[in-house]
Amino acid sequence: MQTVPYRYRHMPIGGGGYVTGFFFHPNDPRTLYCRTDIGGVYRFDYDTQAWVSLIDHVSPEDLRECCPISAALDPTRPGRLYIVSGMRDPESRALLTVSDDFGETFRKVELPVFAHGNLHGRGAGERLIVDENDPSTLWLASQADGLWVSRDEGGTWAHVATMPETNCTLVARRGSLLLVGTEGIALRNGDLRGNSLYVSRDNGATFAPVPQPAYETVEGSKLHGLVAQRCAFDEKYLYVSFSANGPRSQNVERGYTCDCGDCSCGRIARYALLPDGLGAPEDITPEVGNWGFSAMDARHGLLITATIHRKDGDAVYLSRDQGSSWRKVLHGLHTGRMDFRLSYMKPCYNGGGNLIHWLTDIKLDPHRPGTAWFNTGTGTFRTRNLTDETVVWQDWCNGMEETVHINIHAPAAGRVQLLDMIGDLGGFAFTDVDSHCDNSFDDGKGNRYITCLSCDWPESDPDHIVVAARGNWTGRTKGGLIVSRDGAQTWTRLDMPMGLSAELDERLIRISGVNTNAGWVAVAADGKTYVWAVAERIMLHARNLIVSHDGGRTFARSRVLSLDGSEAQGMLKPIADRVLPNVFYGFGEAGQLYVSTDGGDTFRQKPAPEGFPRVNFGLVDCADRTEIRAAAGQPGEMYIATGEGGLWKLCYDPASDSFGGKRLTAAGDVVCCVGLGLGRPGGSYAEETKALYFNGWIGGAYGFWRSFDECATIQRINTEGQMYGRVHSIDGDKRTFGRFFIATGSSGLLYGVEA
Repeated sequence: MQTVPYRYRHMPIGGGGYVTGFFFHPNDPRTLYCRTDIGGVYRFDYDTQAWVSLIDHVSPEDLRECCPISAALDPTRPGRLYIVSGMRDPESRALLTVSDDFGETFRKVELPVFAHGNLHGRGAGERLIVDENDPSTLWLASQADGLWVSRDEGGTWAHVATMPETNCTLVARRGSLLLVGTEGIALRNGDLRGNSLYVSRDNGATFAPVPQPAYETVEGSKLHGLVAQRCAFDEKYLYVSFSANGPRSQNVERGYTCDCGDCSCGRIARYALLPDGLGAPEDITPEVGNWGFSAMDARHGLLITATIHRKDGDAVYLSRDQGSSWRKVLHGLHTGRMDFRLSYMKPCYNGGGNLIHWLTDIKLDPHRPGTAWFNTGTGTFRTRNLTDETVVWQDWCNGMEETVHINIHAPAAGRVQLLDMIGDLGGFAFTDVDSHCDNSFDDGKGNRYITCLSCDWPESDPDHIVVAARGNWTGRTKGGLIVSRDGAQTWTRLDMPMGLSAELDERLIRISGVNTNAGWVAVAADGKTYVWAVAERIMLHARNLIVSHDGGRTFARSRVLSLDGSEAQGMLKPIADRVLPNVFYGFGEAGQLYVSTDGGDTFRQKPAPEGFPRVNFGLVDCADRTEIRAAAGQPGEMYIATGEGGLWKLCYDPASDSFGGKRLTAAGDVVCCVGLGLGRPGGSYAEETKALYFNGWIGGAYGFWRSFDECATIQRINTEGQMYGRVHSIDGDKRTFGRFFIATGSSGLLYGVEA
């Protein structure tokens, strides 16, 4: 099989995802890493001042490296990097990757513990360290399986049975002290956590609880008690940050961290380092309030910390006297200064406020006094004048593309080159593949919609775009359908069509709330009709399919009929024919095929072609494992990635009112996503054979593939180092021959062109 060399570049967004920790090498001033929740580990290149991804080689065959829980550096070898990562799958164990060349290459070791870098608790401290007394020894404080130790640089591991807790938050070493933070679950008493901090002075042979600051019961919380989240040492003290569940925590046990929905009762404790152990805890909390603390670092005679889930905006505090007094150096837009470099982060696109949130790690640069970094749920921020009167912070996400892209669409004409449906940031409409968008989708008052799941437009008017969007966390935008008539420059939200059914009313009320999936939308070829599959979480029930023939001003329920004429009880995803205005298609939860020839009023099930796979088309968000592309200029033609069922071409014939089709890839080939592009240089996308771009396993090998003859011949267009993790959607460029786009859930948004 022929391989065509391809070059891949990111379409720039910058940041966009949750960075969960920083790692400075103690002795090498040019070594800095950060970990993320779903984007792996990045290394900072000081020459280019940009972050470099270390997971470009990761394929869907093993995605564990995308979700690191911790990393550790060897103080004696700057190039040595250890990373522990893992996925939610309970059958999957943690993975240790070890590099001796700053993350250029890795060797892998399977670990006997569970790990997942994208679970609640991911913002807590470092769970993996290299022992400062013996660099061949590693300590791993696992999320669910207790404390482990390796005496041979991670080759083999032993469980430390003397550690009484299983759910750990951090491990740290200073001299004879071995410190372990936990969730306080094993020794909980009803709705009160047990002690969450333990210390050993005999290399793990025994552990004793460390006294914690006083805890004040938080009314409405389902589990009380402080959890040790991060720690730092200087020459005189150990500092530990604590927080607790708030009443709105979505996760009871792991409700101490930023992404549980609520944190409270934050405390900073200082312990004197004594010859025989630790002194009593001194509460040095800068401000006591109904919020948590996690971020913490001590260096250069300074101590720095930050709040999490502070209701009036998170704040950063700096102390020059080891916590005896504090100065607030960042709070909202009134204390300190935020110089935003990326457009979507600016206050004018975030309701006039500071978007800082999920600030769970802050580090003082050990080699550059006055420089500090902090993380957020949307990237990394840096200051270089920490000790000045007005501290200036800038987002510094160059090269960091840790975003979840759910669906992408490349129109054949119009001002927009690529429509990007993206998690958390809503959507982007790229007019230049190498330039940042001015803003993600907003309501015109600077309030963004978030997590747009689908969009559609008529080929005759590509500037007429309809999107199914979530409302943002603040409630300033509400979910539903949003419409643009000017190529995604401005948006109008449609009124909710209440009163069609009790169930629909319930769904629409939920969608009008905070961060709830809106569903899937299809727009007729003439732009006059919208068909909306209203979502219930990630499901598109056929009974909640509605249609509008007046541009969304009014809606009615669609009828969905099974083969026997009865009301269909399953799921349905609508797709518009790109040529025939009155024709829509429906795809069910077990490969069922439906067609509407009356503009979406009625969908009737039709027999599927022989061999058509029974896959679930009725899901949205990251649960969707299929991709359907209707072909412009060719009525009735669709190309469908069905996973293990391969790549199909499906054809609807209006004359016979029936579907035909064939599998384009061989038996055993797996095709995950598919997009359509320009078939030849200087050709016509609408009138000629389409280029097919897809990913999956062809002949047993995973990769990205293209074909110009409907898979009679297939070319591979990537190398083993060009994998980019989890892929959610692919589309071809319909204006530039040979270019295609890749939407990932771990490595951002990319395009590929022939090298």
